[in-house]
Amino acid sequence: MEKLVKMGYLEELLLYRFGLPAVDFVVSEAKKFKIRLILSLTNNWDAYGGKPQYVKWGKATGLNLTSDDDFFSNPTLRGYYKAHTVLNRVNTLTNITYKDDPTIFACELMNEPRCTSDPSGEMAIYVKSIDPKHLVEIGLEGFYGPSTPDRVQFNPNTYAQQVGTDFIRNH
Repeated sequence: MEKLVKMGYLEELLLYRFGLPAVDFVVSEAKKFKIRLILSLTNNWDAYGGKPQYVKWGKATGLNLTSDDDFFSNPTLRGYYKAHTVLNRVNTLTNITYKDDPTIFACELMNEPRCTSDPSGEMAIYVKSIDPKHLVEIGLEGFYGPSTPDRVQFNPNTYAQQVGTDFIRNH
């Protein structure tokens, strides 16, 4: 029996602290134990780089950015995201390119994007152009939103209905 594990937090922690060889190790170990991974391509949160890091890079080049959410709309930042995908990386331990590795079950565009727009269109198409073999998922958390106003009281916080992750509408 195969197990499915979302690798977002662990992958980003390893990447942030130890670099891509640590992610290579996790993927190779998962393969040994028949664990399938969901590879998160970036994070909403700044603890591991994520979208705030892309905004920092943009500001360093002189872009006029006012929010970390500019990540979703600024063409330069979207270009940075595309340039930093790991799907063409060859795992140093297995010699398998990530996009060809059956250990990776799916690619997640971003962990908990919480954006007011739909981040899936352009980036999903881009990821699938590199990696047509794996599933692609957005990374939404699944809050109740405007499509179910009678259920929003069940969200964990009041902000949840305002962050663009209306699970019922999106599914």
